[in-house]
Amino acid sequence: MIDQSFLQGWAEFNQKKWNCSADLITLKAPNSDAWCETLILADRGKLILPPLNPYHLTVFHPTPTTKVQKTGSQWHEVAKLLAASLQRYKLSSNFYFPPEIQDIRPFLWQGFKPEIKYTYYVELPCVSEQISSSIRNKIKKANAAGYVSVRTDDMEAVHRCLAGTETRKGFDHHLTVGDLQLARQLLGEDRFRAYVCLTKDGEPVSASITMLLSPERALGWISASKTEHLSGGVVQQLQQFEFEDLHAAGVRTFDFYGANLESVSASKAHWGGQLRAFYGIRAPGYKDIVRSGLEWLRFGNN
Repeated sequence: MIDQSFLQGWAEFNQKKWNCSADLITLKAPNSDAWCETLILADRGKLILPPLNPYHLTVFHPTPTTKVQKTGSQWHEVAKLLAASLQRYKLSSNFYFPPEIQDIRPFLWQGFKPEIKYTYYVELPCVSEQISSSIRNKIKKANAAGYVSVRTDDMEAVHRCLAGTETRKGFDHHLTVGDLQLARQLLGEDRFRAYVCLTKDGEPVSASITMLLSPERALGWISASKTEHLSGGVVQQLQQFEFEDLHAAGVRTFDFYGANLESVSASKAHWGGQLRAFYGIRAPGYKDIVRSGLEWLRFGNN
């Protein structure tokens, strides 16, 4: 479950950062007290998912019941209303649900097309027995070299690490130091948690930011490192420290935020998390014909 306070803070951050509308809509089932709320981000009537947004945050609130079929029926009621709401927008990007929402059939019945992506969920505490030996060895290497990981409020130190990954991989996070400070201010220091790994001389060489969607659920938002320190185990040491800090704060589940690229999936799988699918929908269009043809060619050439 995603907290209302997080939704409000995240909506305001997106509105200020991306200059888009951010509306938290509430839809109530007609035949029960079940309801859902969805953060709608739009630009001039087009539904968008700005950079660094993992999902279109959607929370379903069923009535208390032990009957699975009743909960399913309630979801279908509010999902039908949400589908109608989405059809009033131009879908310039796919609409992705958080992993908790697994049933997208009501949207398919309304003509939307499905998409699927993956992430890893790690249950905390993350004990050493579930971590691969390669991860444990890298952590030992970082410890022996004198690296130290800490929680930080220094967004300039975090940003310097972002620049390292941007240079190495050739992309832009589209985040300034001011953006990081704004997100921290709007979400609060308990929900916006930044970490850095430091050399023994105090130089920040790896950083990560995690957001608490609720007191028990965390999302790994950003992680980045300076290239020259990657082989020293700094990423792994920092991740272990982060897991320990989150567990001490009461977090029970960590979402690695994506595992769709083969190289990314391999590195995250070593932490022993559970693979989770999350689903998206999109409006049908003429590009579906082109897409089907390209998929057929790729399949036939493999």
